[in-house]
Amino acid sequence: MQCRAFCGDDLVSVSLPDETRSILPPEPMPGLRDYKEAVRRALREPLGSPPLADLVRPGHRVTIAFDDPCLPLPPLAGDVRGRAIEVVLEELFRAGVDKERIRLVCAIGLHRKWTPAELRHLLGRRIWREMGPNRIVNHDAEDPEGIVELGSSRNGHVVQVNRAVTDSDLVIYVNVNWTPMNGGWKSILVGLGTFESIRTHHNVGVLEQGTLMDPTGNHYHGMMDEMGAVVAEKANVFTIETVVNNRVWSPAVDRLLSVNGNGRNGRVPHAMKLAGRLPGRVKQSLSGVLRSAYQPIAVHAGRIDAVHPTTLAALARQQNARAEGQTDALFMALPNLSPYSVFSRINPILATNMALGYVYNLYQGRPVVRDGGITILMNPFLPGFHPQHHPSYAELYDRVFPQTLDPGEIQEGFEDDFGLRPEYIDRYRHHYAYHGVHPIYVWAWGCLALKRQSRILVVGSRDPGVVEHLGFTPVPTLDRALSIVQEELGKGFSVTHLAVPPIFVTEVL
Repeated sequence: MQCRAFCGDDLVSVSLPDETRSILPPEPMPGLRDYKEAVRRALREPLGSPPLADLVRPGHRVTIAFDDPCLPLPPLAGDVRGRAIEVVLEELFRAGVDKERIRLVCAIGLHRKWTPAELRHLLGRRIWREMGPNRIVNHDAEDPEGIVELGSSRNGHVVQVNRAVTDSDLVIYVNVNWTPMNGGWKSILVGLGTFESIRTHHNVGVLEQGTLMDPTGNHYHGMMDEMGAVVAEKANVFTIETVVNNRVWSPAVDRLLSVNGNGRNGRVPHAMKLAGRLPGRVKQSLSGVLRSAYQPIAVHAGRIDAVHPTTLAALARQQNARAEGQTDALFMALPNLSPYSVFSRINPILATNMALGYVYNLYQGRPVVRDGGITILMNPFLPGFHPQHHPSYAELYDRVFPQTLDPGEIQEGFEDDFGLRPEYIDRYRHHYAYHGVHPIYVWAWGCLALKRQSRILVVGSRDPGVVEHLGFTPVPTLDRALSIVQEELGKGFSVTHLAVPPIFVTEVL
């Protein structure tokens, strides 16, 4: 069986056993005809809440928080968050709220802060002209003057958020739901949270309970609701959640890059073969300017507890695919994409997170691959780290990994050091670096795969030493990887290929 697959920045043709099961994403649902009008209707006919215009009056202070550019992947050509905020501002101005009383906050959580140019790309020129730059800011999880502690949840989880949440008469949160783990109270608690608050749920103890992509199967989502109840007691929150389809590429680009539609015959277009001969840095630059063509298919507004279930139902209709039974071996071929390399560069920890933290965990019910199975990854695992954006990633890789690769041991031994070190706090606050503790959580997301899989084989690595440093096995070819699977699991093993991108969620029956 021949199929197209990504290996980092290259599109290649791979040969899999004829009996391989390929799980393909559902076909893209049609986008909304008039997204801005749909947003306006959602604001005027919200779920569980009076209309937006009835929640404000002249003199009110309003904070509009919004997801940062980490998702979706690749970044949108015309971001729906900016288009939604345009409508929100129109409604607020019509209700008599002065723009001097409105602040926009990019909800970065422990991600890096975004430059004015990056924020302008996300929000659009119209909003930047109207509100920027002084009324458009990044959340700062380490600003002692800008954080407020609201108390603890019924199970003792501390809740700290941006002070604007309680200082504002109304907080409006605008997001894009790209996976089932996004949205809901997570938007506020993580996007506007602090290290002390986020560490209560971003840990191995919670992650080991099951995938975050199953809202009913992991304690994490219950924690979000529990901690969100504390916020609801102290703040007035109105949310706007948008679901996009999985039309990742525009029609012209799809012809070249699709791995699950036009690419089923396995042939790689001549243009992509030529692109594959370019120097690595050139290919990385070209990949960095790629933009996605996702279209909004649903938008809902109102109270979080009323909106988010409706959002999840719409997302499931677009993303969920069903498969009969688990597989012995899983094949994943991945591009050099990561939420935490947007407008930056990939690194070995992010490549691992994308494979074992995101794609492996994109299931509901049971994992696609059985416990004790083998996962085959195809990706170059490019060495190196962005010196400005990922300084603590480099230290985790160079200093900690030689001591231990166990996510639990890393968290226990190094979380406070990386999370509280003044040097990393300064870089996060003032120099566009991810929070010092961020790579520890990124690595921990792969804990289920690391615990359940007997082997992780990597094909296509640029430097086998990098793969070995991560605790995986570099393999020269896919044929050799399949031979290893047969040697370890026996003849007649089953293999499943997840055809990504776009991402989707597999319901394993």
